[in-house]
Amino acid sequence: MSALLTLTTSEIEEIISSAVLAEMDYSQKLEFCKDQSLPGSFIPDDKIFQNQNELLQRIAVQFDLESPLPAGRSLTELAALIFAETGGRPQHLTFFTSGSTGKPVAARSKYRDLEQEICSLAKLFANRKQIISYVPRHHIYGFLFSVLLPKALRIPVEFWPPMPGPKQVQRMRSGDLIIAFPLLWKKLEKLRCCFPENVYGVTSTGPCPPETIKNLCTLGLTRMTEVYGSSETGGIGYRHKPEDMYTLLGHWQQAGFSAIERTSADGSKQLYTLQDNLEWQGTINFRPIKRSDKAVQVGGINVYPARVEEVLKAHPAVRECSVRLMRPDEGERLKAFIVPDSKMENAALEKELRNLVIDKLSRHEKPGKYNFGPSLPTSDMGKLNDW
Repeated sequence: MSALLTLTTSEIEEIISSAVLAEMDYSQKLEFCKDQSLPGSFIPDDKIFQNQNELLQRIAVQFDLESPLPAGRSLTELAALIFAETGGRPQHLTFFTSGSTGKPVAARSKYRDLEQEICSLAKLFANRKQIISYVPRHHIYGFLFSVLLPKALRIPVEFWPPMPGPKQVQRMRSGDLIIAFPLLWKKLEKLRCCFPENVYGVTSTGPCPPETIKNLCTLGLTRMTEVYGSSETGGIGYRHKPEDMYTLLGHWQQAGFSAIERTSADGSKQLYTLQDNLEWQGTINFRPIKRSDKAVQVGGINVYPARVEEVLKAHPAVRECSVRLMRPDEGERLKAFIVPDSKMENAALEKELRNLVIDKLSRHEKPGKYNFGPSLPTSDMGKLNDW
């Protein structure tokens, strides 16, 4: 199995291409991108990226390289350099996720652990004929399900741009496995197109509304598998129906209400404390019941953005909101993004919100900046973006 899951130079190039695309704005993607891939001849440079060295450094860190990648090389040349140093089997892979400040946070995984996970998950999809992926390959979810999984199942994979239309659904075939995320599943739901028979789906990166899954199955989706996990842990458990509890993957064990222990491929063990509290049924079935509050520091004091969100959402003119810590260049306080639920002027709503928090929040909890928009800012993966 290890030899089977060794990365090829072309697969490394696809992962690099995905990472570079994620740094482009929409107009650049239209200019350079074909579907979800850049041409192998593409060379990252300072004309396109504000700091190409930072981008190359992040790619080097992702593949566990000992030295930085040189500038002025094409994607094909960079992939060849990475393959020459790693043999297609880096000791570790690092995936980056957005933290509370919007700055990418590194999550490092042993390559053998990623293989262990996908070999466990592959048993759930043994009868699939092809994988269709909407997920970026440099993200841990995309890497596992659209790079390693097709290798483990020995089936082809196609990468489709995350802008679904009726013609995309018509191209799906019996035996397909669709890899997507909640925001894109909602887009597919809105199309109201019928799926071919015997098409499975997978969703991860965040909760997918049960109603969305139900509607997709009404439209002909045979089965939806929800995978629970994070960039730090990888996949932890799965379920095939929203009303069911998740089942732990075999390399995990319960270690408390919100703690689990992993037995790695090399036999070592590591304890993880999750951001969710879990309800357990026996020792292998669980359900997330409440996200644990995660503190950030404002002026040396721990504050909880989730609590501030609850206070702001209590205003009748607020449909949605997100609160996070300012970037260092913005200041040292919290900031809020508000999606209004009325035609009230933004300036008037901001004034009411600032009055609302006077007696409800401490000095350190009060947002220093308010932004407004028709929807919360999200990435291509449906994750909240900074603003």
